[in-house]
Amino acid sequence: MAADPEADEVGVAVQSKFLAVGALVSWARGGIGAVATQALADVSLGPRGLDLLAAGMEPAEALERLLDGDEQRETRQVGLVDARGRAASFTGAECIEFASSVLGEGFACQGNIMATDRVVPAMAEAYRAAEGPLAERLLEALRAAQREGGDRRGQESAVLLVAKPGGGYGGNHDRYIDLRVDHHNEPIEELARLLDLHQLYLQRPSEDEVVPVDAELEAEIGRHLTHLGKRSRGQDLWDALFDYMGWENLEERWVGKGRIDQRVLDYLRQHARGKGGP
Repeated sequence: MAADPEADEVGVAVQSKFLAVGALVSWARGGIGAVATQALADVSLGPRGLDLLAAGMEPAEALERLLDGDEQRETRQVGLVDARGRAASFTGAECIEFASSVLGEGFACQGNIMATDRVVPAMAEAYRAAEGPLAERLLEALRAAQREGGDRRGQESAVLLVAKPGGGYGGNHDRYIDLRVDHHNEPIEELARLLDLHQLYLQRPSEDEVVPVDAELEAEIGRHLTHLGKRSRGQDLWDALFDYMGWENLEERWVGKGRIDQRVLDYLRQHARGKGGP
C-alpha cells in the first residue's frame, strides 16, 4: 500500500493464491489512506482502519488501536498508509514463513507464505525505483515480488485499487482505479492489461497526446467512420466522431472539434482495419 501526496492518491496492490483476494485484503479512501489486511485476515480492519485515519490518527497509533485486545493478533498481518505518506505495518509471530514487512517513505510492503525471504524486500526496492503514476509503481512492485517467487503456493488473483478525491468516473466519488483479477494463471500480467484498458477508456489525455486535425487527417477520420457505419450521409464529421467515441466508451478522451487524442485515432484506425477498412 502506498500514497502519492502530490497526486492526492492512495492505493493498494495485492497478489495471492486465493480466490478474489481484492474482496478481502484491499481498502482505500480518497484523501484518507489505504489499508491491507492479510494472513488470518480480519476484514473489519479495513474500514475500521480508514475510520481511524479519517479521525486524524497516525498510522502507527491506528495500527495499535486495531490490534489492541485481539486474541488472534499474532496471526494477523496488517498495514496502513495515510494520504500524507506515513506508514505502519505489523506481521504477527504466527504468520506463515516467510512473512515480513518493509516500510519506506510513502509506502508499506508486506507478505506471508512467501517463496523466500527476498520477496518482500524486492517488492519494496522495486517500488522505490519505479517511476510514473502510483498505479504503475504499485504494479511494478507486484511484478518484482513475483520474480522472486511471490506466494509460494502459486498465483491466482490480484487487485489494484487507487482512491483519489473526485477521481472516479463522473468526478463525484473517489474510486479512481478499481481493477480485480479474481482467478487467472497470471493475474499480475492480466491486471497490467486491465490497467492499460482503464487508461484508454477512463483517463483524460494530456496535451502532448492531442493531435491537431488538418484536411488530410479529417478526410481519413471521415473514411473510417463511414466504413464503420458510424457517419450518416451529410452528418458533421465532429458530431459523428463524438457519437462514435461515446458508443465505444471513449468519451473521456474527447478534446473538442479540430483535434483528436492520439490513442483515439489509433483505436479508430485499428477498428476500421479489423472491419476490412483501409
